[in-house]
Amino acid sequence: MGEKFILFSFLLCLPLAKAGLNFFISQQESFRVLGLVAELAYVRDGSINDVAQHFVVPVPSHIQELCFVWVNADSKAVKYSIFTKDNSMQSVNHVSLNISNQGVVPREPQIFCLLLPCTTILPSKLEVSMKINFTSFNNVTVLNVVMKKDCSSEEFRNAEQDVLSKVIPAEDSSFMLYVAVGVAFGILVVSLAAASCFLCPKHNLCHQQPPRTIVPSGTALYSPVQATCNEDLGAATLCVSDPAAHQIVVEDKTSFRLQRNNIHIGSTLLEGTFGSIFHATLQIPCQPLKDVIVKTVKHNAAEMQVRLMMEEGTRFQDLVHQNIYPLIGIVDGDGCRPLLVYPSVTYGNLKRWLLYCRGSLDGSLPHPLCTQDLVTIALHVLRGVQYLHHQNIIHKDLATRNCVIDDQFHVKLTDMALSRDFFPNDYHCLGDNENRPIKWMAMESLTRREFSTSSDIWSFGVVLWEVTTLAQQPYVEIDPFEVGRVLRDGYRLTQPINCPDELYAIMAYCWASSKSDRPTAPQLYRELHQFHHQLNEYI
Repeated sequence: MGEKFILFSFLLCLPLAKAGLNFFISQQESFRVLGLVAELAYVRDGSINDVAQHFVVPVPSHIQELCFVWVNADSKAVKYSIFTKDNSMQSVNHVSLNISNQGVVPREPQIFCLLLPCTTILPSKLEVSMKINFTSFNNVTVLNVVMKKDCSSEEFRNAEQDVLSKVIPAEDSSFMLYVAVGVAFGILVVSLAAASCFLCPKHNLCHQQPPRTIVPSGTALYSPVQATCNEDLGAATLCVSDPAAHQIVVEDKTSFRLQRNNIHIGSTLLEGTFGSIFHATLQIPCQPLKDVIVKTVKHNAAEMQVRLMMEEGTRFQDLVHQNIYPLIGIVDGDGCRPLLVYPSVTYGNLKRWLLYCRGSLDGSLPHPLCTQDLVTIALHVLRGVQYLHHQNIIHKDLATRNCVIDDQFHVKLTDMALSRDFFPNDYHCLGDNENRPIKWMAMESLTRREFSTSSDIWSFGVVLWEVTTLAQQPYVEIDPFEVGRVLRDGYRLTQPINCPDELYAIMAYCWASSKSDRPTAPQLYRELHQFHHQLNEYI
């Protein structure tokens, strides 16, 4: 009772933070660990709460980790270094973090966890201290967090360490198989409560209102694309001065060839350095008018860029599946810029739509999403991945930027044509003159350029993380050159705020170091589908 009185004392005396560094245990985590419906604040607006530092957090025996939330709302970067110590009298520290011990405090709220296992090599009364040094310019602020845990109960002394972000050693790799399926059913309600910010009535704004900044209205003025290339008709001609510059040879499939004068270009949807996406209409004689999307290159695109667009854009031209974005046809061979033509979708690019729902594109109010909706999106992506793998196709660039979504929440995988140009911040060059999606890639793909169905599964785990964070950038605080080392050290993306434990366990399941330990797409689909079914039962 005395401990809880002290706890409430430092809760009540803290003002709300307006800016600066904040470090706390969330209300959901406080309830899970201590049974208190309150937020436990250690740092507010850059000021450390001394009362909190002297409070020893009593961790119950069955709790395998304690999670914290931190964010730096100041304009100045704050670096951190974390040191942990236990009373095991061993040379090796047996408690661990699921983040790097050094780095930069994130600009957006993020969760990290301290793993507190009960094992036979640890004392029955486990005491752990965590020291964090926050450094901004020449100022160093030190925070101490102290915890104690009773591990005397035999049933918990043999419990395995719960997998959140730390990689399981090779000799224990079979444990990864049970991460997604072995989560106790009894904590489901608490996990769903942690997802409350995502929960909403099924008919929310994102269901009802297409983001007009992404898909233009049907009243746009269209101008026909002329078949000839020698007239100066502006950007709508999509032609170049040198007819030979874009003579790209692709496999001749008559059913995919379209006539340029049947394409009528409308508004620009997305524009990069050398590529563009347009809203357009397709008018084939004796057929209804069809809304379409057109990918093409600008006049300044090099031949290599044009060739790459055509190679990547025609990878899926023979595939027919409800979760694969089909290529309607191509226009090339006439000396003008080649066109890739796709069906129109209501909401458009999945990454841009998730950002729109977060309110990041145009300053509008965020559009809340239900947890069921997020899982539905992931299931659709995974169905597309299953189909590709069944066709012996490796995608190699799974990400929300390479998906589209319509107003019925149907998601389809797209090819990667021009993605490097439209989303340059998602690709990095590590001195090898090749832009790659470093922070989405599996360890073996990053270091040895090995791609397989297992490397696609790793990337899908990042896609699932993107969906639950509404398109946050993965590993935003880590330099691209350091990603390989960080992954080898066993660290992974932290659990998103309000992400249920079961859902994060499925993500972690995808990020096993050994590709043989990762699940297949059908295995993942079963686990996600079961989780989705549980959500529908309880909400």
